[in-house]
Amino acid sequence: MPFNPIDDAQDFTRIINSGKTVLIDFHADWSGLCRSTSQQFSELSDTFVRIGVDFYRVNVDELEDVVMEADVRVVPTYIVFKNGKKVGHATGVDGLSLHKLMGSYMTGCEVVA
Repeated sequence: MPFNPIDDAQDFTRIINSGKTVLIDFHADWSGLCRSTSQQFSELSDTFVRIGVDFYRVNVDELEDVVMEADVRVVPTYIVFKNGKKVGHATGVDGLSLHKLMGSYMTGCEVVA
């Protein structure tokens, strides 16, 4: 499933405050690790979109204000938001860590990977 790009800070604010659970991939085009985890992120979105999780991407080089607001310091960083609040995040992860992050959402626990 394709994930949607976030275009600007207003878009980011609207999305994280939508009342839905969202997972945002903060990535950079120049990062080899981001490129290698992109397929895993896509596969994860195919699985979790069925339970109502929306998937988005932010290019850190294009939306520095969003990166600062989300306190992203490394790429890739994956953050789960619910009702405008950060409920989980993982950095520099592999597919297993992404599944663990989303599994923690399913059990309602906050996880930092």
